[in-house]
Amino acid sequence: MVANTRKGAQPQSQAKLKFREKLIVKGQSTDVLLKKLKTLTTELMNMDQEVDAKSLDTVRKDLINRSLLLHKDRGVKAYVSCCIADMLRVYAPNAPYSQGELQDIFQFFFNQLKLGLKGTDSAYYSEYYQLLESLSTVKSVVLICDLPHADDLVLELFRSFFTIVQRDLPKNVGICMSDILVAVLDELGSWPDKLLETIMTQFMGKNKARNSIFFHYLLSLPVNVLGT
Repeated sequence: MVANTRKGAQPQSQAKLKFREKLIVKGQSTDVLLKKLKTLTTELMNMDQEVDAKSLDTVRKDLINRSLLLHKDRGVKAYVSCCIADMLRVYAPNAPYSQGELQDIFQFFFNQLKLGLKGTDSAYYSEYYQLLESLSTVKSVVLICDLPHADDLVLELFRSFFTIVQRDLPKNVGICMSDILVAVLDELGSWPDKLLETIMTQFMGKNKARNSIFFHYLLSLPVNVLGT
């Protein structure tokens, strides 16, 4: 497990978040909000774990506000997803959100990836790939295995990725997705039947030819995993 939920000691304080703008402002225009989120995304992306956690408190809470997670603008949700992913990275191995909040966060992540990773020329592709790459390298996604509705979340993750893989996307997307799935499979103690059925169908007929890199990684899964 890479990360735990809220409990645990915080890293020693050093750097502080410089961003001081308010994200939740009544009557705020989308353009103004986007500008703030771009600034925050850049700072968080370049921030290491040696940070004063208290300086992150306000944005940590604001980023999971429903007005942002359910915002009508795709760009807002794309930048919000990147910021939250970096929050999980900075706080690792301690997740700064409750289990209920993590449930909403990962459902939000999976939905954003499924809707956003449509092509390199699509809007906010770089932000969606940034989210995917963060989940791949930090492995914060394994937190879903310990959540109350883990089986449903894991199944949603796999189905989302099997939808994405049908698209004509760069090989690095398939590699990142494979790394994420392998990490989740390694973390799971037991498999629900629906998940096993979903995986096995990817080796049948035309499915296995959709993305050679992706399925090469699936085929490299441990024997004890695919054999359960």
